[in-house]
Amino acid sequence: MKNDREAKKQKFTQPKKSKAGLYSLVGIVAVVVMISSYFLLSNSKPNTALADTGQKVNYSSNAKLEQTIVPSKVENGKEVVTTLGTVKEKQFIKTEYKANGKVVPLTAFIQPNGKVMVAVSYCEPCKGDSFHISGNQIICDTCGTTWDLQTLKGTSGGCQDYPPQALTYSVNGDNLEIPQAALDTWAPRV
Repeated sequence: MKNDREAKKQKFTQPKKSKAGLYSLVGIVAVVVMISSYFLLSNSKPNTALADTGQKVNYSSNAKLEQTIVPSKVENGKEVVTTLGTVKEKQFIKTEYKANGKVVPLTAFIQPNGKVMVAVSYCEPCKGDSFHISGNQIICDTCGTTWDLQTLKGTSGGCQDYPPQALTYSVNGDNLEIPQAALDTWAPRV
């Protein structure tokens, strides 16, 4: 009985072990994980040229390749911009996303390295929505601004800072698809 009394006495007279150190350690680890995740995800550029035709393209500097207009459709919350087969055949297409009260002009083309670029077909400052390819350049039909076809870096003209805006897309079978929500929220940069 005396031992029980001593055990109870020690229970109340001994200082309680603090769990603050454990909580601090868990908190520090959580903060480090969140910061690391942020930097890893923010430094990874979304892959906007997923589809690869497997062949490099040499656009003749004398040729003027116009956009071929093709229909698009919305299926299962995704805009089917076009098919990979159509882009391979036509090389440079134009279509429109029309849904939920929004109209967004879209284009897809094969870059010189053989990858397919899907972008908004819009030069925001001059409001041009059609382009052509000549040599290794994509050119706005409205203002004549030119961009490098591979990098979309401006090379001449007044709208160089606003090339067709590359979009992240996925390949589903032969379809090139963009989430409908991304197009519903798209807005011009200027």
